[in-house]
Amino acid sequence: MRAIRPVLFNLVLVLGLSTVASGDELAKSPLSIWREAPPAAGETELERLNRAFVQLANNARPAIVQIRASASQDAKLKSEVSQAQGSRGSGFIINSQGFILTAHHVIDKAKDIEVRLADGQRLPAQIITADAQVDLAIIRIQTERELPIVPLGDSEGIRVGDLAVVLGYPFGRESSMNLGIISRAGRSYPDSASYEFIQTDAGGYAGGSGGPLLNSKGHVVGMITMASERGNMGFATPINVIKRVIPRLMNGEKFTWGWLGVQIAEVSLQQAKALGLSPAKGAVIHSVLPGQPAERGGVRTRDVILSVNDNQVNSPRDVSRMIGGLEAGRVVKLTILRSGKTLQLSVPLGTKPESAKEREA
Repeated sequence: MRAIRPVLFNLVLVLGLSTVASGDELAKSPLSIWREAPPAAGETELERLNRAFVQLANNARPAIVQIRASASQDAKLKSEVSQAQGSRGSGFIINSQGFILTAHHVIDKAKDIEVRLADGQRLPAQIITADAQVDLAIIRIQTERELPIVPLGDSEGIRVGDLAVVLGYPFGRESSMNLGIISRAGRSYPDSASYEFIQTDAGGYAGGSGGPLLNSKGHVVGMITMASERGNMGFATPINVIKRVIPRLMNGEKFTWGWLGVQIAEVSLQQAKALGLSPAKGAVIHSVLPGQPAERGGVRTRDVILSVNDNQVNSPRDVSRMIGGLEAGRVVKLTILRSGKTLQLSVPLGTKPESAKEREA
């Protein structure tokens, strides 16, 4: 037995040295397992495009913030339960003195607002002004340093197929950048806060509301306020509409949005054929509410609204959007089809009664 031990020891030593030698050989010869990428000979088109995306992100991300809104300031309620009742969204700095643009529904009914900057600093914020109809809010943080901003562009110039970049804080976590195209250019109306959403496949997600939609130059062309159920489609308010409203809000004005007082429905193909409408368009009046602006202006049940202020109506949603973006007291010109004849009606818009607001709520 004593003679066997030295033999076993020598065998183990030889095996160990063999293993080390094999490891050394592998370390010296990595190409036997993987292949190292060769040094780049020159910059490709894709690399230049990649560099442009990185530069766009580096320029914009410092101005994108996360917003945390709580419904109560009571310290005893600041538990996991109360945090669940609050909301988290995104926003972007539009003025180096701390003014931040976000969506109204992110901070609606909030008593305590906290802003998290791109570098992780957390600061309290106060609401400066807001409007629920356009779904925008301006909040402000106080800081001694000059803050980075993102410039506001022109939403009228965007086209389907244009590059689209969405920045925000998805699901209340870290900053994110999504890339896609403009799927629908949207629309705004002159001298009105009416608009159609800009649609992008760059996506929309919980926590992204209030974040900017950028073009290829890094300019804001919209603000994300809605998302599809699966999050693969984002909807943005055109920035030109927001720029039209902000100066008046900052001057302390409050908008009282217009109200027509009708219930409308889509014109069916059968109705269009009977009315001689080809192609089918407009919105048919289902009912006229008593004592409201439409009734006083001569609108009747079964009238078909063909245009509002010379803007063609293709669906009931067009009427709601166009009227909702005009202020109470404005006279709206309606082109009506009634009994085969086209009429022009001028109707002063009123204010939505509280009873109607309660029903909608």
